Amino acid sequence: MISHSIFNDVLGPIMAGPSSSHSAGCARIGRMARFLWGKEIKKAVVVYDSLGSYPSTCVGQGSNFGFTGGLLGLRNDEPQMKDSQKIAKEQGVDISFSQEVLSQRHPNEARIDIYDEDGEVELSVLTFSTGGGMFEIVEMDGFPVFMDGSKEQLYVCCYPWAARKFYDKLEKVAKKITVPAPKGTVLSFCNTMICAEDFSISSKEIDALADELRKEKGIAYVRKAEVVLPVPMKPENNPVFSTAKEAAVYAKETKKEMWELAIDYECSLGYVTENEVWEQAEHTLNIMKAATTPPDPDTTEMFGFLPYQAMRMQENRKSVKTINTGYLDKAMMYALAVMENSCAHNIVVASPTAGSSGVIPAAILAVGEEMGCTKEELTEGLLASGLAGAFIANQASFGAEVAACQAENGSASAMAAAGVVQLLGGSVEQGFQAASLALQNMLGLVCDPVGGLTEIPCISRNISAMANAVH
Repeated sequence: MISHSIFNDVLGPIMAGPSSSHSAGCARIGRMARFLWGKEIKKAVVVYDSLGSYPSTCVGQGSNFGFTGGLLGLRNDEPQMKDSQKIAKEQGVDISFSQEVLSQRHPNEARIDIYDEDGEVELSVLTFSTGGGMFEIVEMDGFPVFMDGSKEQLYVCCYPWAARKFYDKLEKVAKKITVPAPKGTVLSFCNTMICAEDFSISSKEIDALADELRKEKGIAYVRKAEVVLPVPMKPENNPVFSTAKEAAVYAKETKKEMWELAIDYECSLGYVTENEVWEQAEHTLNIMKAATTPPDPDTTEMFGFLPYQAMRMQENRKSVKTINTGYLDKAMMYALAVMENSCAHNIVVASPTAGSSGVIPAAILAVGEEMGCTKEELTEGLLASGLAGAFIANQASFGAEVAACQAENGSASAMAAAGVVQLLGGSVEQGFQAASLALQNMLGLVCDPVGGLTEIPCISRNISAMANAVH
């Protein structure tokens, strides 16, 4: 079992909406391709699998601006991400899109071809966006590789006769060395790829080594995969626990609360300290809070077909007679506002996906504010939510293309339930029970968005998933 990071896979990415898999994941893929290219991109073609999900959703769910923004070097949390295609045109960067039948190994499959000044493809990568902003690059120039943005890697393509020399050189500074067999004829003159990772030297020294290797005879190219995720991951992937059952045993032994388990879990997986985990949680909470302010319908560009209603609904509640549902009034407005911001391509937190980004902010913030919780207590609730989500990621998927909307709003509802239990001072066992019950209530939920947009039924489902969580 591969264990997943809370901030890499669950409470994030912090991103421009509307889709964590189809815009944020694509942006991370594009950014990684740019790192591998190692210089300014002048021309690139993104080839969608014609039998996959991209052709029908690439515009409505932001794949086009995601890939473009990443290839330009933009991060997911930069507001100009949604304008990346306009920026590329202004800068004279030619990024186009086409489609053909690819390997069909994943619904979200695309190939990126980057061209040199002579119009020849100099870098080609096959990619999967696997849900929740996560991705995999599985082929580079025909070689089988694996990159997911969680660690630094050096890829050295060389003549077969030179492989042993460079293998030995890399072995001195890297704990893991692999030599993937080529898929087919690669570069016509070169058929060995050496991958090195988990280095004993600094990032700056890795860059110097790469420059040194590029000057060696027998090497076609050296490319570096950078860390594009918030938490660099340890190579052994050996957390203190991976499931709720194991965490419950750990909690009894250590007498720790759910939010403390979340910190221990994240620190055991990644190169990150307890303070850094807490700071990342606070930052995430701040972004969530900002996203509960609804977009102004008079000034916000529309990318779908539903008008923005959250701001007017909040104003109408002051003059229109309605049923008082207590904290749910605020929670419903929060969920609606966050989803409208996501649909407007504004910055939200995919938690665990952009299609479910309104559930956890609505539940944690509305319930916490009703209870008079401090920011510290709200952060604890958010960490508890992230832990429950990590266990779902470890054993299932957040990708609606793979497991339908129960993987998005169902997972978010389960996570929110665990967070609310933390706010109420409940036990670790009660938190897991609440998450389990919330998820059971949403099993079988299909993903069939109208027009390929994250509006209908996505927005209303965020509200119902929030209500399910807190009850």
